[in-house]
Amino acid sequence: MARQKKLVRAVCAVLALLTLATLVLPALSRAFADDETPAEKVERLRKEISALHEQIKDSEASEKNAQQTKLYYQQLSNTLSAQLAALQEDIEVRKSDLEKKNLAIAQAAEELEAARDAFEERLRGMYEMRSSSNLSILLGIDDISDAMRFAENLQQIAVSDDQLITEMHEKQRKLESQREEINAALDDLNAQQAELESTKKSYQQTIQKADETITAEQAQQQVFNEAEAEKQKEFIAAQKAWAAWAGSNTGNSYVLGDGKGQFQWPIPGYTTLSSDFGTVRWIYGVKDVHRGMDVPAPAGTPIYAAADGVVSTTAHWSYGTCVKISHSPSLVTIYGHMSARAEGITNGVFVTKGQLIGYVGSTGNSTGNHLHFEVNVNGTPVSAWPYLNGG
Repeated sequence: MARQKKLVRAVCAVLALLTLATLVLPALSRAFADDETPAEKVERLRKEISALHEQIKDSEASEKNAQQTKLYYQQLSNTLSAQLAALQEDIEVRKSDLEKKNLAIAQAAEELEAARDAFEERLRGMYEMRSSSNLSILLGIDDISDAMRFAENLQQIAVSDDQLITEMHEKQRKLESQREEINAALDDLNAQQAELESTKKSYQQTIQKADETITAEQAQQQVFNEAEAEKQKEFIAAQKAWAAWAGSNTGNSYVLGDGKGQFQWPIPGYTTLSSDFGTVRWIYGVKDVHRGMDVPAPAGTPIYAAADGVVSTTAHWSYGTCVKISHSPSLVTIYGHMSARAEGITNGVFVTKGQLIGYVGSTGNSTGNHLHFEVNVNGTPVSAWPYLNGG
C-alpha cells in the first residue's frame, strides 16, 4: 500500500509538471506575440477546456479498459488456482499410491529373498541326500514303492519351489510396472502443475500491469481535473472581460432612449437564421450561450450599420474581421466574420444608420459565409429582435 501511494505521488508530480509545461509554454508564446483580445482569450480557453475534457475522457476509458482487463485475468487466475488445488490433490493421491507401491515392492523383495534362501537351503539338502550312498538310502526304505514316492516328493518339492519363485518374480515385476506407471503419471501431473503455475504467473503480471495503469490513469485524471477546474475559472473571467470589451463605447448617445425599435436589418434580403440568440451550449461544465444571431448569405453581400454610432475595429480571432459600433453609453452592436470592412471604416469613425460597413465572409471561428449580428447592453449580450424596426 505504501509503495502504491509513493507511486501515485510520483506519477502526480510528473503529470503536474507536464501539464504545467503544456499550459505555460503556450502562455509564454503568446506573451511574445500580439496582445490577446478578450474574444481570443475566451475562444482559446474554450479550446483548452475541451482538450482537457477529451484527455479526461481518454484517461477514464483507459482506466476502464484496465479495470476490465484486471477483472478478466483475476477470474482466469481464480480458475487456475482451483485447477492447481485439484491437481495438487491428485498429486498427493498419486504420491500416496507410489509410497504404498514402494512398500509393497520392498515387502515382495523380502519375501522373494526369503523364498530364495529357503529354496537354496532345500536344494542343498536334496544335493546332500543325492550324494549319500544309494545303499544307505535303499536300506532305509522298506520297499521299492517307498523309494519311488521319495523320488517323486523330491521332484515335486523342486517344481513347487521353482513355481513359487517364478510367481514371486512376476508379482515383483507387476508392482514395479505399476510403480513406473505412477511415476509417469506424477511426471505428467508435475508438468501440468508447472505449466499452470507459469500461466498463473503471467496472469498475475498482467493484473499488476493493469493495477499500475489504473493508478497512473487515476493520478492523470486528478491532474487533468484540477487543470480543467482552473481553466473553467479562467474561462468565466475571460467571458466577463469579453463582455466588458463588447460593452465598451464612446460614452455618447446616438439613439433615442434605450434604442429599442430603432435598428434597421443589417443585411437586407437575407432574413433566414441558422442560429438565433440564446442557443445554450455546455462547454464541459461551463454554460455558454450564443451571443447573437447568424444570418447566412453569399460571400461579399453588403452589411449595413443598424444605427448611428462610433466604430471600433479591434480585431479578434473568434469573430475574424469585424466591426463594433457604439450607439450609446450602454448599447453596442457587433458584426462578425466579414470578408472585409468597407472603405473608410476604421477605428473611431462615425457612421450613420444604413451606411455600408463591410461584406459577408467566413473569417474567424466560422464554418461558412454568414453575418454574426450581436447586440450588447452594458456588456451583456441580448436578443436583437426588440431593437430592430418592428421589433
